[in-house]
Amino acid sequence: MIKEINIPSFLNPQSISDLTKQLSEAENDGTRFVILKGSETIFCNGLDLKWVAQNAGGHYMKEMQEYGAFLKKLQTGSFISIAIVTGAASGGGMGIVCACDHVIADEASTFALPEGLLGLIPGMIMPALLNRLSPQRIKKMVLTGSHYSSKIATDWGIADDVVTKATLQDTVTKAISSMKNCKKDPVGDVKQLLYTANINKDELAQLGMNILAAKLNEPEISERLINLAEFMED
Repeated sequence: MIKEINIPSFLNPQSISDLTKQLSEAENDGTRFVILKGSETIFCNGLDLKWVAQNAGGHYMKEMQEYGAFLKKLQTGSFISIAIVTGAASGGGMGIVCACDHVIADEASTFALPEGLLGLIPGMIMPALLNRLSPQRIKKMVLTGSHYSSKIATDWGIADDVVTKATLQDTVTKAISSMKNCKKDPVGDVKQLLYTANINKDELAQLGMNILAAKLNEPEISERLINLAEFMED
């Protein structure tokens, strides 16, 4: 069974809840392949700055933990997850990409961790980033905030295939065909084993969330994000 999950352009309480619901339904249905797909121009740009601007109480932890659980399920569930990236994958959207078992990107797609430019860190997605990237490359992406091409993404291990839009579906079909004979139990077992290798990723995720939540509540950073949200509205 194959299920497609629609990835939102931005992450906020509603879109995070919807992602959690879609993935839980797929898992409960015994889905073998989960296809995660954004729009034609945006896979996912991460944190919704309008939500930050409207969150007067500064309460983020509940949503961060829900999103962290969603990413963990992608990394440990007994299904095979395939991300189809067209356009930009930034910030929290990079967490989805890196949490997936197989990533197919079109030639025009870009990948970025712009958190450092805003005075933040990719705290809640760090375990997912480590699923595909070395610490040094994560650090470089954060320090530069640059948008990296699909070619670099392939070289660094973020993407498994880079193809034209015209061949995206054929590539998805081939990827599914190449992995369909693996039994369900080994899928979950190997993913959970790798998730727990070398570092306690649950503790890392919680530490990252604590740091990020504190940063979001700093007056200077909060004002910066609100101003940016207002600029994007204009």
